[in-house]
Amino acid sequence: MLDIIALIAPVFGLIGLGFLAAKGRILDPAAPRVLAMFGYKVAMPALLFRAMAGVGEVPVSPLWLALTYVTGIAVTWALAVLATRLLLRRPAEDAPAFAMGACFSNGVMLGFPVILLALGPEAATPMAFLATCETVLLWLFGTLHMGLVAQDKSRIGLRALGAVLLDVARNPLILALAAGLAWNATGLATPPVAARLIDLLAGAAIPVSLFALGMSLAAYEFRGQASSVATLCVLKLVIYPALAFWLATEVFELPRIWAGALVIYVAMPIGANAFIFAARYERAVGSISAAVAVSTVLSVVTVTVALALLAQQGIVIPQ
Repeated sequence: MLDIIALIAPVFGLIGLGFLAAKGRILDPAAPRVLAMFGYKVAMPALLFRAMAGVGEVPVSPLWLALTYVTGIAVTWALAVLATRLLLRRPAEDAPAFAMGACFSNGVMLGFPVILLALGPEAATPMAFLATCETVLLWLFGTLHMGLVAQDKSRIGLRALGAVLLDVARNPLILALAAGLAWNATGLATPPVAARLIDLLAGAAIPVSLFALGMSLAAYEFRGQASSVATLCVLKLVIYPALAFWLATEVFELPRIWAGALVIYVAMPIGANAFIFAARYERAVGSISAAVAVSTVLSVVTVTVALALLAQQGIVIPQ
């Protein structure tokens, strides 16, 4: 357990430093957005390009990982909809936003660092596939679901589908993944100067992303309906990871590294994309905003517990 704490403490320490820097106004007010954009659009793509460019043979088809992930999303999404309507008694139009909150992980800014630290560079391949699946599937599901509950056919037609896929195609992470795989397919070595430049950018990805995450948390409001926030946190931090663990180890029997990457990824707190989705459709914005902040704070405990349980199963082996 001490090994797990030693592994996770620097991660959340950087987030805490970012939060304190924002609250103390040590940096310019524009710093959180600038740092987050640098991490998301420059440093993290460099990390993913390097990972994909160096991918070797994979132990199983990525389709098995995708199938495991999609199954977990489908069940969690359905549970979130039921909880929204039956437990919280909220309108059907709030259900897509709640489902996004229950399923959308902070996989890039927080998940990637934890996965790489816990599982090593071999986890880069499943990590990249998870990021791709999440970006494509959840925005697609959320947009179509909102169109159905709002009875707006313009949101569930080919134009809506095309708009979602176009947004995904422009995503810098997806572009970096595709470029890395394309370079890998050529069989060529990365030129030394380019490799060094990519290494420098990739090295900045984790600390910059974590610090920016901490700063961005200062902007979220902790206010909101307590029952809604509690429901979202239980779904995202407990039920979804437990379901993913069962599916990955008992149902689909994924390789150790792949199972660990999936469980850690979905165990992350609610990602900012859920808030962006809620704000776009003006549904449950306060609840999602509060849940993003609260789930991130709670994840200090839940992620540590998840890593400890994975270590007991021999999936996470701290160095």
